[in-house]
Amino acid sequence: MRFFLVLALAATAAVPLTADLDAQKVNPRAAALLEFSKRTQDYMQLHERIAGELPPLAQTATPEQIEDHRRRVAEGIRAARKQARRGDIFTEPVVPQFRAAIRRDLQARDTRDALAALQEVPPTQTLRVNAPWPQSATRATVPPRILKNLHRLPHGLEYRFIGRHLVLVDSGANLIVDFITNVVPSMLRRR
Repeated sequence: MRFFLVLALAATAAVPLTADLDAQKVNPRAAALLEFSKRTQDYMQLHERIAGELPPLAQTATPEQIEDHRRRVAEGIRAARKQARRGDIFTEPVVPQFRAAIRRDLQARDTRDALAALQEVPPTQTLRVNAPWPQSATRATVPPRILKNLHRLPHGLEYRFIGRHLVLVDSGANLIVDFITNVVPSMLRRR
C-alpha cells in the first residue's frame, strides 16, 4: 500500500514538469492560429447570442425588417464590444502568417495576374473596428487562390480587402471585426 501511495505522489509531482515540457514544445505559429480560431469562434458565439435575444425574422420578412434586424444585431455587438480594438482578433503573433500567405500568393503570380486578382478591391478608406463596412466600398471577394491559404473562418465571418488591408467582416451584422494593415505590397495597389 505504501509503495502505491509513494508511486501516486511521484506521478502527481511529475505532471507539472511534463506539462511544462509540452508547453515548451508548442509550435508558436500553430498556437497563434489556434488563438485566432478561438477568438473568431468566440466572436461568432457573441453574434449568435445577441441575434438570439432578438425576435426572430419571419420567412416573409421585408427588406426593411431584415435591415432593421441586422442593424439591431450590430448595435448589440458594438455595445458588447465597446472596448474592441484592432488586434483583438488578428493578434500580433498571427499577423505575420497572414501577411506571408497573401504576399507569397501574390509574388507567385505574374504582375498582370496579381493586379487582376485585386482589380475589384475598393480603394483605401478609414477603417475602425466595430464600424459598418463602408457603404461606398464594394465587397469584392478574396480571390480563391488566396482564400485557400488563409485560416478557415466560422460561418458568418469573411475576409475582404480594402486598399492594401485585409479586413475581417461580420457579414450578418455588416461590421468590421478587425483588420491587418498593408498586407498587399504597395507596388500592386495604386489607389
